[in-house]
Amino acid sequence: MFGYVQPLQPELKVKEQQAYKGYYCGLCKAIKEKYTNTARFMLSYDCAVLMLLLGSMSEEVPEVVQERCAANPLKRKTVVRSEVGEYAAAINVMLGYGKVEDTYVDDKKFYARILMGVYKRVNSKASSEYEALADEFAMRMSNLRELERSKSDNIDAVSGEFAKLLAAVFSMAPFEFMDERAKKAMWHFGYNLGRWIYIADAVDDILEDETQGSYNVYLQREYSDIEAHRQNIIEEARFNLHYSLSEACKAYELLDIKRDKELLDNIMYLGLAKKTEDILKGDMNGSV
Repeated sequence: MFGYVQPLQPELKVKEQQAYKGYYCGLCKAIKEKYTNTARFMLSYDCAVLMLLLGSMSEEVPEVVQERCAANPLKRKTVVRSEVGEYAAAINVMLGYGKVEDTYVDDKKFYARILMGVYKRVNSKASSEYEALADEFAMRMSNLRELERSKSDNIDAVSGEFAKLLAAVFSMAPFEFMDERAKKAMWHFGYNLGRWIYIADAVDDILEDETQGSYNVYLQREYSDIEAHRQNIIEEARFNLHYSLSEACKAYELLDIKRDKELLDNIMYLGLAKKTEDILKGDMNGSV
């Protein structure tokens, strides 16, 4: 469930493109410095946007530096360093580990079992630093897996668990600028964004999940032809995706954005809308 929350690149100005890449690289560096070099393989665009959004609400002006990268050591890249980087890095680790664990539990993939061993220690470290959030994360993932084990066809129930998980991620960020008003807005933002992500992923992966025999909420309904079945659920999915995105945008508009608003507006009003239409048309090839 990663990789859907991105800007619409052709509409970005040069400075916005640099800012976006800077936060992405900043998150990568924060993961390396706080956890391990190998943990960077879990790097998520979605968590880079988390870092961007929290950073835009902070009174702290982020540090922008030019640094070399292991992926391209001959060229310096823009890196944004911010007080929110460590939190975004911890969330990236916890969500990444949860994704690997979910793959193993659902599909018994051998590679996922190996990755669980590789990332278990860093996940434990991240969880110990944000215990309340880790407890919420564990509860929501347990509830979600129970629904999946029972072959639930209730889209509101299964998407709601992941929605509540992301609501906690956004609303429990431990920073001074997160007053009660901000926490409430961020809860609604995270909830609706999480619901959008879960439903988008279910629609996007329906053909692959049917082939592999993996759980998908839409595959729990009776059908005889998978292509026809996908078309049958599209209108329902369209309503749910547009409703969740609309509610996420309403919550976003309540936030006190101090910088990089043009970039965030691009993500919320252009990037997510384009992803929605691409998924509904079947133009995506799975999440990143």
